[in-house]
Amino acid sequence: MTPTPPEIRFGTDGWRGRVADDFTIPNVRAVAHVIGEYLRRHRPPGRKPVVAIGYDTRFLGNRFAEVSAEALAGHGFTVLLSDGPVPTPTISLMIRLRRLSGGIVITASHNPAQYNGVKFKPYYAGPAEPAMTRWFEQHLGRTPLRTMPLAEGLRRRRIQRVNFLPQYLAFIRRFLDFAAFRRARLRIAVDAMHGAGDHLAARALEGTTCRVEVAHGDPHPTFDGRRPEPTGEHLTELCRTVRRGGFDLGLATDGDADRVGIVDARGRFVTSQETMALLALHVLEDRRWRGGLAKTVAGTNVMGKIAEQFRVPIYETPVGFKHIATLMFEGKALFGGEESGGFGISRVMPERDGTLMGLLIAEMMLQRRRSLAQLVDDLRRRFGHWVYRRLDVEMEHPLPKTFAASLAKRLPARLAGRPVRRVATTDGVKATLDDDSWLLWRASGTEPLLRVYAEGTSPRQVQQLLAAGRALARDAA
Repeated sequence: MTPTPPEIRFGTDGWRGRVADDFTIPNVRAVAHVIGEYLRRHRPPGRKPVVAIGYDTRFLGNRFAEVSAEALAGHGFTVLLSDGPVPTPTISLMIRLRRLSGGIVITASHNPAQYNGVKFKPYYAGPAEPAMTRWFEQHLGRTPLRTMPLAEGLRRRRIQRVNFLPQYLAFIRRFLDFAAFRRARLRIAVDAMHGAGDHLAARALEGTTCRVEVAHGDPHPTFDGRRPEPTGEHLTELCRTVRRGGFDLGLATDGDADRVGIVDARGRFVTSQETMALLALHVLEDRRWRGGLAKTVAGTNVMGKIAEQFRVPIYETPVGFKHIATLMFEGKALFGGEESGGFGISRVMPERDGTLMGLLIAEMMLQRRRSLAQLVDDLRRRFGHWVYRRLDVEMEHPLPKTFAASLAKRLPARLAGRPVRRVATTDGVKATLDDDSWLLWRASGTEPLLRVYAEGTSPRQVQQLLAAGRALARDAA
Protein backbone atom coordinates (compact mmCIF):
# COMPACT_ATOMS: atom_id res chain seq x y z
CA MET A 1 0.00 0.00 0.00
CA THR A 2 1.11 3.60 -0.55
CA PRO A 3 2.10 5.82 2.40
CA THR A 4 -0.41 8.40 3.57
CA PRO A 5 1.47 10.91 5.71
CA PRO A 6 -0.72 13.76 6.96
CA GLU A 7 1.55 16.26 5.22
CA ILE A 8 0.08 15.40 1.81
CA ARG A 9 -2.65 17.99 1.44
CA PHE A 10 -3.50 19.86 -1.75
CA GLY A 11 -3.65 23.65 -1.65
CA THR A 12 -4.68 26.32 -4.14
CA ASP A 13 -2.69 24.67 -6.96
CA GLY A 14 -1.40 21.21 -6.14
CA TRP A 15 0.58 19.70 -3.29
CA ARG A 16 3.71 21.39 -1.97
CA GLY A 17 6.22 20.52 0.69
CA ARG A 18 9.78 21.00 1.85
CA VAL A 19 12.35 18.99 -0.08
CA ALA A 20 13.79 16.10 1.97
CA ASP A 21 11.25 16.78 4.73
CA ASP A 22 7.81 15.83 3.43
CA PHE A 23 8.57 16.30 -0.27
CA THR A 24 10.42 13.01 -0.82
CA ILE A 25 10.71 10.34 -3.51
CA PRO A 26 8.26 7.97 -1.72
CA ASN A 27 5.68 10.73 -1.22
CA VAL A 28 5.96 11.96 -4.81
CA ARG A 29 5.55 8.37 -5.97
CA ALA A 30 2.43 8.05 -3.79
CA VAL A 31 0.90 11.24 -5.22
CA ALA A 32 1.72 10.28 -8.82
CA HIS A 33 0.22 6.84 -8.18
CA VAL A 34 -3.08 8.27 -6.95
CA ILE A 35 -3.19 10.65 -9.94
CA GLY A 36 -2.69 7.65 -12.21
CA GLU A 37 -5.44 5.80 -10.35
CA TYR A 38 -7.77 8.75 -10.83
CA LEU A 39 -7.04 9.02 -14.55
CA ARG A 40 -7.47 5.29 -15.03
CA ARG A 41 -10.91 5.37 -13.35
CA HIS A 42 -12.01 8.69 -14.89
CA ARG A 43 -10.66 8.44 -18.42
CA PRO A 44 -11.77 11.61 -20.27
CA PRO A 45 -13.74 10.73 -23.41
CA GLY A 46 -12.05 11.34 -26.73
CA ARG A 47 -8.62 11.73 -25.17
CA LYS A 48 -5.50 9.66 -25.79
CA PRO A 49 -4.22 7.51 -22.88
CA VAL A 50 -1.19 9.79 -22.84
CA VAL A 51 0.04 12.23 -20.19
CA ALA A 52 2.73 14.91 -20.28
CA ILE A 53 5.15 15.49 -17.40
CA GLY A 54 7.42 18.48 -16.87
CA TYR A 55 9.46 20.12 -14.14
CA ASP A 56 11.07 23.45 -13.33
CA THR A 57 14.64 24.20 -12.27
CA ARG A 58 14.39 23.16 -8.61
CA PHE A 59 16.60 20.62 -6.86
CA LEU A 60 16.02 17.05 -8.13
CA GLY A 61 13.12 18.19 -10.32
CA ASN A 62 14.14 15.82 -13.10
CA ARG A 63 14.25 12.85 -10.70
CA PHE A 64 10.85 13.64 -9.19
CA ALA A 65 9.50 13.87 -12.74
CA GLU A 66 10.98 10.46 -13.60
CA VAL A 67 9.38 8.90 -10.52
CA SER A 68 6.03 10.37 -11.60
CA ALA A 69 6.54 8.99 -15.10
CA GLU A 70 7.22 5.52 -13.69
CA ALA A 71 3.95 5.65 -11.73
CA LEU A 72 1.83 6.80 -14.68
CA ALA A 73 3.43 4.23 -16.98
CA GLY A 74 2.61 1.62 -14.35
CA HIS A 75 -1.06 2.57 -14.76
CA GLY A 76 -0.90 1.87 -18.49
CA PHE A 77 -0.42 5.41 -19.78
CA THR A 78 2.14 6.51 -22.32
CA VAL A 79 4.17 9.28 -20.72
CA LEU A 80 5.71 12.19 -22.61
CA LEU A 81 8.49 13.26 -20.25
CA SER A 82 10.10 16.64 -20.81
CA ASP A 83 13.78 16.44 -21.65
CA GLY A 84 14.52 19.59 -19.64
CA PRO A 85 12.90 22.24 -17.43
CA VAL A 86 9.72 23.74 -18.90
CA PRO A 87 7.12 26.28 -17.80
CA THR A 88 3.88 24.95 -16.36
CA PRO A 89 1.87 26.53 -19.22
CA THR A 90 3.93 24.51 -21.70
CA ILE A 91 2.57 21.27 -20.24
CA SER A 92 -0.97 22.67 -20.15
CA LEU A 93 -0.71 23.73 -23.79
CA MET A 94 0.55 20.28 -24.79
CA ILE A 95 -2.53 18.75 -23.13
CA ARG A 96 -4.74 21.00 -25.19
CA LEU A 97 -2.95 20.80 -28.55
CA ARG A 98 -2.22 17.05 -28.41
CA ARG A 99 -5.55 16.11 -26.76
CA LEU A 100 -3.91 14.31 -23.85
CA SER A 101 -5.60 12.87 -20.77
CA GLY A 102 -3.71 15.21 -18.47
CA GLY A 103 -0.33 16.22 -17.16
CA ILE A 104 1.90 16.71 -14.12
CA VAL A 105 4.37 19.49 -13.39
CA ILE A 106 6.97 19.20 -10.64
CA THR A 107 7.15 22.75 -9.29
CA ALA A 108 6.49 24.92 -6.27
CA SER A 109 5.91 27.92 -8.54
CA HIS A 110 6.89 31.15 -6.74
CA ASN A 111 7.71 29.52 -3.37
CA PRO A 112 11.28 29.58 -1.98
CA ALA A 113 13.86 27.04 -3.14
CA GLN A 114 13.43 24.71 -0.16
CA TYR A 115 9.95 23.87 -1.45
CA ASN A 116 8.85 21.71 -4.35
CA GLY A 117 5.45 20.50 -5.43
CA VAL A 118 3.20 18.54 -7.76
CA LYS A 119 0.66 20.26 -9.99
CA PHE A 120 -1.90 18.10 -11.76
CA LYS A 121 -3.43 19.40 -14.99
CA PRO A 122 -6.54 17.52 -16.17
CA TYR A 123 -7.69 17.11 -19.78
CA TYR A 124 -9.03 20.69 -19.98
CA ALA A 125 -5.45 21.99 -19.46
CA GLY A 126 -6.08 24.08 -16.34
CA PRO A 127 -5.65 23.64 -12.58
CA ALA A 128 -7.31 20.63 -10.96
CA GLU A 129 -10.76 21.27 -9.53
CA PRO A 130 -11.23 20.94 -5.75
CA ALA A 131 -13.31 17.78 -6.22
CA MET A 132 -10.33 16.11 -7.92
CA THR A 133 -7.82 17.02 -5.24
CA ARG A 134 -10.24 15.85 -2.53
CA TRP A 135 -10.41 12.51 -4.38
CA PHE A 136 -6.61 12.31 -4.34
CA GLU A 137 -6.47 12.93 -0.59
CA GLN A 138 -9.23 10.41 0.12
CA HIS A 139 -7.63 7.65 -1.97
CA LEU A 140 -3.96 8.06 -1.03
CA GLY A 141 -2.60 4.74 0.20
CA ARG A 142 -5.71 2.69 -0.55
CA THR A 143 -4.35 0.67 -3.46
CA PRO A 144 -1.02 -1.08 -4.14
CA LEU A 145 1.60 0.94 -5.96
CA ARG A 146 1.82 0.52 -9.72
CA THR A 147 5.13 1.39 -11.30
CA MET A 148 7.24 0.68 -14.35
CA PRO A 149 11.01 1.18 -13.97
CA LEU A 150 12.32 4.06 -16.03
CA ALA A 151 14.69 1.95 -18.11
CA GLU A 152 11.91 -0.48 -19.02
CA GLY A 153 9.51 2.36 -19.81
CA LEU A 154 12.04 3.99 -22.13
CA ARG A 155 12.84 0.67 -23.82
CA ARG A 156 9.16 -0.10 -24.42
CA ARG A 157 8.47 3.54 -25.37
CA ARG A 158 5.87 3.79 -22.64
CA ILE A 159 8.02 6.68 -21.44
CA GLN A 160 9.34 9.02 -24.13
CA ARG A 161 11.60 12.00 -23.60
CA VAL A 162 10.23 14.95 -25.54
CA ASN A 163 11.27 18.54 -26.24
CA PHE A 164 7.99 20.46 -25.87
CA LEU A 165 9.45 23.94 -26.34
CA PRO A 166 9.41 24.23 -30.17
CA GLN A 167 5.66 23.59 -30.27
CA TYR A 168 5.08 25.98 -27.36
CA LEU A 169 7.11 28.77 -28.99
CA ALA A 170 5.43 28.24 -32.36
CA PHE A 171 2.05 28.68 -30.70
CA ILE A 172 3.11 31.94 -29.03
CA ARG A 173 4.38 33.33 -32.33
CA ARG A 174 1.08 32.48 -34.05
CA PHE A 175 -0.98 33.95 -31.23
CA LEU A 176 0.83 37.29 -31.14
CA ASP A 177 0.48 40.07 -33.72
CA PHE A 178 3.85 39.00 -35.00
CA ALA A 179 3.83 41.52 -37.85
CA ALA A 180 3.80 44.32 -35.28
CA PHE A 181 6.81 42.81 -33.51
CA ARG A 182 8.66 42.13 -36.75
CA ARG A 183 8.82 45.80 -37.66
CA ALA A 184 9.24 47.11 -34.10
CA ARG A 185 12.44 48.17 -32.39
CA LEU A 186 11.22 47.42 -28.91
CA ARG A 187 13.88 46.97 -26.24
CA ILE A 188 12.90 44.41 -23.61
CA ALA A 189 14.80 43.37 -20.49
CA VAL A 190 13.86 39.98 -19.03
CA ASP A 191 14.56 38.60 -15.57
CA ALA A 192 13.95 34.84 -15.73
CA MET A 193 14.74 34.56 -12.00
CA HIS A 194 16.70 31.34 -12.73
CA GLY A 195 13.40 29.57 -13.38
CA ALA A 196 11.80 27.70 -16.26
CA GLY A 197 11.10 30.94 -18.18
CA ASP A 198 14.74 30.79 -19.30
CA HIS A 199 15.28 32.65 -22.61
CA LEU A 200 11.80 31.87 -23.98
CA ALA A 201 10.70 35.49 -24.53
CA ALA A 202 13.87 36.12 -26.55
CA ARG A 203 13.39 32.92 -28.53
CA ALA A 204 9.74 33.78 -29.24
CA LEU A 205 10.80 37.11 -30.80
CA GLU A 206 13.63 35.70 -32.94
CA GLY A 207 13.39 37.08 -36.47
CA THR A 208 12.10 40.47 -35.31
CA THR A 209 13.95 43.74 -34.84
CA CYS A 210 13.17 43.72 -31.11
CA ARG A 211 16.15 43.55 -28.75
CA VAL A 212 15.65 41.20 -25.82
CA GLU A 213 18.27 40.89 -23.09
CA VAL A 214 17.86 38.14 -20.50
CA ALA A 215 19.27 38.15 -16.98
CA HIS A 216 19.31 35.14 -14.64
CA GLY A 217 18.31 32.87 -17.51
CA ASP A 218 20.53 29.99 -16.40
CA PRO A 219 18.77 27.27 -14.35
CA HIS A 220 19.64 27.40 -10.65
CA PRO A 221 18.04 25.08 -8.06
CA THR A 222 18.32 27.69 -5.29
CA PHE A 223 17.39 30.63 -7.56
CA ASP A 224 20.70 32.12 -6.40
CA GLY A 225 19.19 32.84 -3.00
CA ARG A 226 16.27 34.87 -4.34
CA ARG A 227 12.61 34.13 -3.95
CA PRO A 228 11.36 33.41 -7.51
CA GLU A 229 8.30 35.64 -7.24
CA PRO A 230 8.01 38.53 -9.74
CA THR A 231 6.70 41.19 -7.35
CA GLY A 232 8.06 44.68 -6.84
CA GLU A 233 10.20 43.90 -3.80
CA HIS A 234 12.01 41.13 -5.70
CA LEU A 235 12.60 43.06 -8.92
CA THR A 236 14.74 46.02 -7.83
CA GLU A 237 17.58 44.83 -10.07
CA LEU A 238 15.28 44.61 -13.11
CA CYS A 239 13.86 48.07 -12.37
CA ARG A 240 17.39 49.48 -12.25
CA THR A 241 18.41 47.65 -15.44
CA VAL A 242 15.43 48.95 -17.39
CA ARG A 243 15.92 52.52 -16.21
CA ARG A 244 19.68 52.69 -16.75
CA GLY A 245 19.76 50.60 -19.92
CA GLY A 246 17.15 52.55 -21.84
CA PHE A 247 14.74 49.64 -22.20
CA ASP A 248 11.10 50.13 -23.14
CA LEU A 249 9.81 47.28 -21.01
CA GLY A 250 10.90 44.85 -18.32
CA LEU A 251 9.44 41.36 -17.87
CA ALA A 252 10.02 38.82 -15.10
CA THR A 253 8.61 35.33 -14.64
CA ASP A 254 8.44 33.14 -11.55
CA GLY A 255 9.87 29.67 -10.94
CA ASP A 256 7.58 27.85 -13.36
CA ALA A 257 6.84 30.91 -15.54
CA ASP A 258 3.09 31.00 -15.06
CA ARG A 259 3.26 34.44 -13.40
CA VAL A 260 4.65 37.70 -14.73
CA GLY A 261 5.89 40.99 -13.32
CA ILE A 262 6.06 44.14 -15.47
CA VAL A 263 8.37 47.18 -15.31
CA ASP A 264 7.94 50.39 -17.34
CA ALA A 265 10.68 52.40 -19.06
CA ARG A 266 11.15 54.62 -15.99
CA GLY A 267 12.05 51.56 -13.94
CA ARG A 268 8.73 51.56 -12.10
CA PHE A 269 7.14 48.25 -11.21
CA VAL A 270 3.62 48.14 -12.63
CA THR A 271 1.42 46.45 -10.05
CA SER A 272 -0.19 43.15 -10.94
CA GLN A 273 -3.58 44.84 -10.53
CA GLU A 274 -2.69 47.38 -13.22
CA THR A 275 -1.25 44.65 -15.44
CA MET A 276 -4.45 42.63 -15.05
CA ALA A 277 -6.60 45.63 -16.01
CA LEU A 278 -4.40 46.45 -19.03
CA LEU A 279 -4.64 42.88 -20.33
CA ALA A 280 -8.42 42.87 -19.86
CA LEU A 281 -8.65 46.12 -21.81
CA HIS A 282 -6.37 44.76 -24.53
CA VAL A 283 -8.43 41.65 -25.23
CA LEU A 284 -11.74 43.55 -25.16
CA GLU A 285 -10.76 46.75 -26.95
CA ASP A 286 -7.78 45.94 -29.17
CA ARG A 287 -8.53 42.32 -30.04
CA ARG A 288 -12.28 43.03 -29.92
CA TRP A 289 -13.15 39.75 -28.27
CA ARG A 290 -16.14 39.46 -25.99
CA GLY A 291 -16.67 37.45 -22.84
CA GLY A 292 -16.77 37.82 -19.10
CA LEU A 293 -13.94 39.01 -16.87
CA ALA A 294 -12.94 37.13 -13.72
CA LYS A 295 -10.92 38.20 -10.71
CA THR A 296 -10.42 36.86 -7.22
CA VAL A 297 -11.53 38.53 -3.99
CA ALA A 298 -8.07 40.15 -3.97
CA GLY A 299 -8.55 41.62 -7.46
CA THR A 300 -8.77 45.29 -8.34
CA ASN A 301 -12.00 47.30 -8.59
CA VAL A 302 -10.87 48.44 -12.05
CA MET A 303 -11.84 45.05 -13.50
CA GLY A 304 -15.47 45.69 -12.59
CA LYS A 305 -15.37 49.16 -14.14
CA ILE A 306 -13.93 47.77 -17.40
CA ALA A 307 -16.59 45.06 -17.47
CA GLU A 308 -19.29 47.69 -16.95
CA GLN A 309 -18.05 49.85 -19.83
CA PHE A 310 -17.88 46.91 -22.25
CA ARG A 311 -21.13 45.40 -20.94
CA VAL A 312 -19.66 42.03 -20.12
CA PRO A 313 -20.13 40.05 -16.88
CA ILE A 314 -17.68 40.36 -14.00
CA TYR A 315 -17.07 37.38 -11.70
CA GLU A 316 -15.36 37.37 -8.30
CA THR A 317 -13.96 34.08 -7.00
CA PRO A 318 -11.96 32.79 -4.04
CA VAL A 319 -8.18 33.05 -4.44
CA GLY A 320 -6.75 30.34 -6.69
CA PHE A 321 -6.72 30.31 -10.48
CA LYS A 322 -8.60 27.01 -10.41
CA HIS A 323 -11.80 28.97 -9.70
CA ILE A 324 -11.19 31.27 -12.67
CA ALA A 325 -10.31 28.27 -14.83
CA THR A 326 -13.69 26.72 -14.04
CA LEU A 327 -15.43 29.87 -15.32
CA MET A 328 -13.33 29.69 -18.49
CA PHE A 329 -14.07 26.00 -18.98
CA GLU A 330 -17.79 26.75 -18.57
CA GLY A 331 -17.58 29.44 -21.27
CA LYS A 332 -18.33 32.31 -18.89
CA ALA A 333 -14.98 34.08 -18.65
CA LEU A 334 -12.81 35.25 -21.55
CA PHE A 335 -10.04 36.64 -19.36
CA GLY A 336 -9.14 36.26 -15.73
CA GLY A 337 -6.36 37.14 -13.36
CA GLU A 338 -5.00 37.10 -9.85
CA GLU A 339 -3.29 39.84 -7.89
CA SER A 340 -0.27 37.54 -7.62
CA GLY A 341 0.56 38.04 -11.30
CA GLY A 342 -1.15 35.03 -12.90
CA PHE A 343 -3.32 35.84 -15.94
CA GLY A 344 -5.00 33.70 -18.58
CA ILE A 345 -7.18 33.89 -21.69
CA SER A 346 -9.73 31.18 -22.40
CA ARG A 347 -8.97 31.30 -26.14
CA VAL A 348 -5.51 30.00 -25.27
CA MET A 349 -6.36 27.66 -22.38
CA PRO A 350 -7.81 27.98 -18.88
CA GLU A 351 -4.32 28.47 -17.48
CA ARG A 352 -1.85 31.22 -16.62
CA ASP A 353 1.14 31.95 -18.82
CA GLY A 354 3.71 34.52 -17.69
CA THR A 355 5.72 34.70 -20.92
CA LEU A 356 2.70 35.06 -23.19
CA MET A 357 0.98 37.64 -20.98
CA GLY A 358 4.16 39.71 -20.78
CA LEU A 359 4.47 39.71 -24.57
CA LEU A 360 0.79 40.70 -24.87
CA ILE A 361 1.59 43.82 -22.84
CA ALA A 362 4.32 44.54 -25.41
CA GLU A 363 1.79 43.89 -28.19
CA MET A 364 -0.60 46.42 -26.60
CA MET A 365 2.19 49.01 -26.52
CA LEU A 366 2.93 48.43 -30.21
CA GLN A 367 -0.67 48.41 -31.39
CA ARG A 368 -1.56 51.58 -29.48
CA ARG A 369 1.82 53.23 -30.08
CA ARG A 370 1.99 54.17 -26.42
CA SER A 371 4.64 53.60 -23.80
CA LEU A 372 3.72 51.42 -20.86
CA ALA A 373 3.65 54.46 -18.56
CA GLN A 374 1.24 56.16 -20.96
CA LEU A 375 -0.98 53.07 -21.03
CA VAL A 376 -1.15 53.10 -17.22
CA ASP A 377 -1.94 56.83 -17.21
CA ASP A 378 -4.69 56.26 -19.79
CA LEU A 379 -6.11 53.46 -17.65
CA ARG A 380 -6.22 55.67 -14.57
CA ARG A 381 -7.90 58.55 -16.43
CA ARG A 382 -10.62 56.27 -17.75
CA PHE A 383 -11.29 54.04 -14.76
CA GLY A 384 -9.88 55.84 -11.73
CA HIS A 385 -6.59 55.67 -9.85
CA TRP A 386 -6.62 52.83 -7.35
CA VAL A 387 -3.61 52.15 -5.11
CA TYR A 388 -2.88 48.56 -4.08
CA ARG A 389 -0.47 46.90 -1.66
CA ARG A 390 -0.08 43.49 -0.07
CA LEU A 391 1.54 42.72 3.26
CA ASP A 392 2.82 39.22 4.03
CA VAL A 393 3.02 38.35 7.72
CA GLU A 394 5.06 35.26 8.61
CA MET A 395 3.32 33.05 11.17
CA GLU A 396 5.19 30.89 13.67
CA HIS A 397 2.18 28.59 13.99
CA PRO A 398 -0.71 27.76 11.63
CA LEU A 399 -3.71 30.00 12.05
CA PRO A 400 -6.57 28.42 13.99
CA LYS A 401 -9.60 27.35 11.98
CA THR A 402 -11.61 29.89 13.94
CA PHE A 403 -9.43 32.79 12.76
CA ALA A 404 -11.78 34.15 10.08
CA ALA A 405 -14.84 33.98 12.32
CA SER A 406 -12.96 35.58 15.20
CA LEU A 407 -11.64 38.36 12.99
CA ALA A 408 -15.04 39.07 11.43
CA LYS A 409 -16.52 39.53 14.92
CA ARG A 410 -13.77 41.96 15.92
CA LEU A 411 -14.09 44.25 12.89
CA PRO A 412 -14.86 47.84 13.88
CA ALA A 413 -17.60 49.89 12.22
CA ARG A 414 -14.96 52.13 10.62
CA LEU A 415 -11.55 51.48 9.06
CA ALA A 416 -9.11 54.21 8.05
CA GLY A 417 -11.76 56.74 9.03
CA ARG A 418 -14.46 55.42 6.70
CA PRO A 419 -17.56 53.31 7.39
CA VAL A 420 -17.41 49.58 6.65
CA ARG A 421 -20.21 48.93 4.18
CA ARG A 422 -19.89 45.18 3.69
CA VAL A 423 -18.04 42.19 5.16
CA ALA A 424 -17.61 39.01 3.11
CA THR A 425 -16.09 35.68 4.12
CA THR A 426 -15.94 34.02 0.68
CA ASP A 427 -12.20 33.50 1.13
CA GLY A 428 -10.73 34.92 4.32
CA VAL A 429 -12.35 38.13 5.53
CA LYS A 430 -12.91 41.10 3.22
CA ALA A 431 -14.16 44.46 4.49
CA THR A 432 -15.40 46.90 1.81
CA LEU A 433 -15.73 50.56 2.78
CA ASP A 434 -18.25 53.14 1.60
CA ASP A 435 -15.87 54.47 -1.10
CA ASP A 436 -15.28 50.94 -2.49
CA SER A 437 -11.80 50.69 -0.97
CA TRP A 438 -11.23 47.35 0.74
CA LEU A 439 -9.11 45.36 3.16
CA LEU A 440 -8.69 41.58 2.96
CA TRP A 441 -7.14 39.05 5.36
CA ARG A 442 -6.35 35.61 4.00
CA ALA A 443 -4.04 32.74 4.95
CA SER A 444 -1.70 31.61 2.17
CA GLY A 445 -2.63 28.28 0.65
CA THR A 446 1.00 27.26 0.11
CA GLU A 447 3.11 28.79 2.93
CA PRO A 448 2.83 29.67 6.65
CA LEU A 449 1.86 33.26 5.85
CA LEU A 450 -1.04 35.57 6.57
CA ARG A 451 -1.62 37.86 3.62
CA VAL A 452 -3.18 41.28 4.22
CA TYR A 453 -4.34 43.05 1.04
CA ALA A 454 -5.63 46.59 0.61
CA GLU A 455 -6.85 48.74 -2.28
CA GLY A 456 -7.77 52.38 -1.83
CA THR A 457 -7.88 55.79 -3.44
CA SER A 458 -4.52 57.05 -2.09
CA PRO A 459 -1.23 55.68 -0.73
CA ARG A 460 -2.05 57.16 2.68
CA GLN A 461 -5.40 55.36 2.86
CA VAL A 462 -3.81 52.04 1.85
CA GLN A 463 -1.08 52.48 4.46
CA GLN A 464 -3.74 53.13 7.12
CA LEU A 465 -5.74 50.09 6.03
CA LEU A 466 -2.70 47.79 6.17
CA ALA A 467 -1.72 49.07 9.62
CA ALA A 468 -5.24 48.41 10.87
CA GLY A 469 -5.22 45.03 9.17
CA ARG A 470 -1.99 43.94 10.85
CA ALA A 471 -3.21 45.03 14.28
CA LEU A 472 -6.59 43.32 13.94
CA ALA A 473 -4.96 40.11 12.68
CA ARG A 474 -2.61 40.02 15.66
CA ASP A 475 -5.54 40.31 18.06
CA ALA A 476 -7.62 37.66 16.28
CA ALA A 477 -4.75 35.16 16.01
